[in-house]
Amino acid sequence: MQFQLPLIYPYSYELTTKRLRTFEKTSFVADGDKLSRTMHGSCGPLLCTVGPLVGEKALQVEIEGNLAEGEAEEIKRKVARMFSTQVDLTPFYEQMREHPALAPVIAEREGLHFVLEPSLYECVVKTIIGQQLNVSFAATLIQRFQELAGSKAVFRGREWVLFPTPEQVARLEYEELQALQFNRRKAEYIIDFSRKVVNGELSLDALWSLSDEEVLHTLLPIRGVGRWTVECVLLFGLGRPDLLPAADIGLRNALKRVYGLDQQPGEEEVRQWGESWAPYRSYVTFYLWDSLDNVK
Repeated sequence: MQFQLPLIYPYSYELTTKRLRTFEKTSFVADGDKLSRTMHGSCGPLLCTVGPLVGEKALQVEIEGNLAEGEAEEIKRKVARMFSTQVDLTPFYEQMREHPALAPVIAEREGLHFVLEPSLYECVVKTIIGQQLNVSFAATLIQRFQELAGSKAVFRGREWVLFPTPEQVARLEYEELQALQFNRRKAEYIIDFSRKVVNGELSLDALWSLSDEEVLHTLLPIRGVGRWTVECVLLFGLGRPDLLPAADIGLRNALKRVYGLDQQPGEEEVRQWGESWAPYRSYVTFYLWDSLDNVK
């Protein structure tokens, strides 16, 4: 199946997909300007390939694999949500022109959009794995985790690994993850979380209809899930536009540099500044995080 997804401009495919090519935790494989990754479909594994449609304000998408009757529209909606194709950032850019220190940072990244994980389960598990780890080692653990628990499929003459389902992970023993260099607690967090999803104690689909605060109240009681984890899920799983992770060290470092401060601003100070960024605090955060890459 092939289809096009119209884009609301300003939209920069190059900027939006930059992290997918360089960020080690991504599940995408780059081939020129195209990006491919596996996803779970109703009838089995799917391979999704996305690229820019030359001369058009649209993405070209190809889905390989067997689709159930009526599933095509659901897949289109999922890929559109993943790549934020219908998010109009024009009001955000207009608002941020009134902020002299931030305006250049925002303008340099015009067209940069979030790319979301295809499922909330994948987002939560990847975030738990990445807790208190450097990016490189987190990527290594994610790869080992997928190889251990995920199913495999052949597309284009090569083998692809799918991100494990909750059912596949729920069947694991803690020691199996420990053998991959997961510490005991993190192994318990991931497997116990998966078992909650499988046995119906937690409905991830229900999170879509909840407010940010309700999502926090739902996920925070889960062992191994802290505020930072939930904020990452709100950002990169649910795509919420007005989230401010004020305690995040990266965000505070970026603000220190942008505002020319002698020391990191405190959490309360960040929240006060953030009042004038609403309702686009997620995007300010995302753009400031991206600005740290330039420093590195």
